[in-house]
Amino acid sequence: MKLAVLGVGGAGSRLAARLAAAEPDDRPYVAAVAAVDTDPEQLAAVDVPREHRHAFGTTARSADATTVRTAAEENARELNRAAADAVPSAADAVLVTLGVGGATGAGAAPIVVDTLRERVDLPVYALTVLPHPEEAGVRENARSGLRGLEATVDAQLLFDNGALDAPDERPADELAAEAYADANATVAEWLGALFGAGEATEGAAVGESVVDASEIIATLGEGGYATIGYWREQVREKPSFLDRLRSKSETPDEIKSYSQIETAVRRSLYRRRSVETDLSRATRALLVTMGPPEWLNREAIADARRSLDEAIGGGAVRGGDTPIDGGLHLTVLSVCAGMDRPDRVASLIDDA
Repeated sequence: MKLAVLGVGGAGSRLAARLAAAEPDDRPYVAAVAAVDTDPEQLAAVDVPREHRHAFGTTARSADATTVRTAAEENARELNRAAADAVPSAADAVLVTLGVGGATGAGAAPIVVDTLRERVDLPVYALTVLPHPEEAGVRENARSGLRGLEATVDAQLLFDNGALDAPDERPADELAAEAYADANATVAEWLGALFGAGEATEGAAVGESVVDASEIIATLGEGGYATIGYWREQVREKPSFLDRLRSKSETPDEIKSYSQIETAVRRSLYRRRSVETDLSRATRALLVTMGPPEWLNREAIADARRSLDEAIGGGAVRGGDTPIDGGLHLTVLSVCAGMDRPDRVASLIDDA
């Protein structure tokens, strides 16, 4: 699935740049990347092409989302042009990245999406990063941003800084890039598995059931929240030089490959998710399984989809596999979508 990625605010801009830099070479999915911010100095440090970096307003130091929202509304025409120019014809959808605890992300992102819809007839999703539960002074911003996005985007893919390796207090601007580097790397790894799954380059292996753009769009749907589960573990040893000369490869027995997938799926559902939530509130789901072809046990994948259906309490469950020739790891990614406000989101909106 080809995405135009648009970062809003400091956190969103750094995350957009990270997604573009970390996309898999054999499954590229970022058609274009751009960033908008109120702080020209911070924006200049973001690794995005200069022509796709756009500063607006005069609220660089504002910590208030309402103030930034007003600036965005006053500069709506400029933002409309900047955002639309960053969406190439090859894009299947737009992904707006932001940290909802920040003033610029929370205040400007809903306006950017609203103006973008005037010129682009594509699904628009938000990659919404929630502030750490212990972070102080961000609830008003989060409340404003979440409500604004609920009214404008097709769906929100949630990540919680509390579930990532992110600081529990906001660092100084000059330290933010390093402080959130690990968290952004995690998000980039997970989204690369999701959106890059069906984007094999020439010569790359193609699965029996491909996760193309239509499958992801149908899963995310129109409205609601989505949470992502991810599990990755090594299943093969790197072959020696002699093994490569002999074209020797490990072939697991069916019981072992079945068990490996079963365990990985369960862990993606209940151990490592982008946001902790009640999965039974989802109405749609997607299962992506990636790894060495000999480890993609078809029976296990079919049963795993049934397990995912049980986890969401019945609904539309889609899936696909991505064989990685010469790969060493098995990766399972489970998307649960179509949720109303998860408890974590409700706590930010209701307690603000």
